[in-house]
Amino acid sequence: MLKSVDRLSPADSGKGERYIRSLSSRFAWLVAGLLTLAAMAPQAMARPHWTLVNPGFGEPGGTFLPANVFFTDVRHGVLVGRVPVPRKGVKPGIVWTADGGSVWHRAKIKAAVKNTNLSGLWFSSAKLGWADGTMPGGGPGRCVLLKTTNGGRTWRSIALPKFITVLSHVWFGPRSRHGRLMPSGGRVFWQTTDGGKNWKQVNIPWPFLGGAWVNSWRHLVLAGPAGSVLLSTDAGRKWVRVRTGLTGPAARLTAISFAKGGQAGWAVGGQGKWAINGGYWMPLKPVILHTVNGGKTWIRQPTPRGRSGALTTVWAISPKQAWAGSVLGYAYSYPPGFPPWLLHTANGGGTWPDVLHNFVSIHKLFFVDARHGWAIAGQPGSPDEPNGVVLVYGGR
Repeated sequence: MLKSVDRLSPADSGKGERYIRSLSSRFAWLVAGLLTLAAMAPQAMARPHWTLVNPGFGEPGGTFLPANVFFTDVRHGVLVGRVPVPRKGVKPGIVWTADGGSVWHRAKIKAAVKNTNLSGLWFSSAKLGWADGTMPGGGPGRCVLLKTTNGGRTWRSIALPKFITVLSHVWFGPRSRHGRLMPSGGRVFWQTTDGGKNWKQVNIPWPFLGGAWVNSWRHLVLAGPAGSVLLSTDAGRKWVRVRTGLTGPAARLTAISFAKGGQAGWAVGGQGKWAINGGYWMPLKPVILHTVNGGKTWIRQPTPRGRSGALTTVWAISPKQAWAGSVLGYAYSYPPGFPPWLLHTANGGGTWPDVLHNFVSIHKLFFVDARHGWAIAGQPGSPDEPNGVVLVYGGR
């Protein structure tokens, strides 16, 4: 299964570090109303089998704010992120579950890793996994790569060369010899062919945002400038820029995901003018693009009418099924026309009904199959959304 590797980061993380230890009565009322609606009108909810959980208790002394999620099967998964500590910045946070996400446990980090935001997460097998991140500000010696060999329960640090200055994403192949570390944007990334002992910088002719690896470590599909797509089939030696037809100064793609097989996939983002969404600048018009030939060509698919704002995360389950989500932004009230979305298609993208209308921001999606999925949700500092929570999907 392939995963998208980009998300929209908060514009003001310092202001948004206050947390909610338990759901407010206002939000609890919203959840109760949502569940009642699901029971009364299931056809309007498009398989409404999402459960809200809070993994924050796994990190004592502060609320755990997850940034990425990975499950190796329907029961075993890991979340990585950060724990804001009053007057001390942040510390890295990792929690794991063995029951599909109902109960989370704090992982042990056997390294002197401080003041680090973990954002990248990948498992090469059920036991072997990797996480990466960057200390605030980035720079030489301020990047972190962690490794686990017991499914995420304990982690140790892997030394990195100083020329790696900022990290957001990590990927390793099934034998863990071929690996790749990427920033959240830019024109370079780093890859290894010996399990991380040596790293080589790869230069890209154009800046990129997110992307995906398709079947082989040699085949990359990245979100390029002005809403284009960048393709490489030789591990980054040569690149082809594919134009997708997006227009306007805000044209951009933020996430790409492919179904198993590497031919069918989706890319999401936005186009048109820039608009302010709760403290974010984001494209005014949402965009969903679909490919059936590994990213060589893309076609536009419809989004719900009368809605604004970019989509920010996507997960392709099969050539027929996919999910896409968006964030509200850092806000104290929903801007008109900019509520967060959670969209689902079961017909190859012919229609994308909104499953959790006006419910909660979606930062990252992960599915192991059509019936088991997870979403990092919520927004720090917003009174209308919970903080640092996860939605667990158990579809039929």
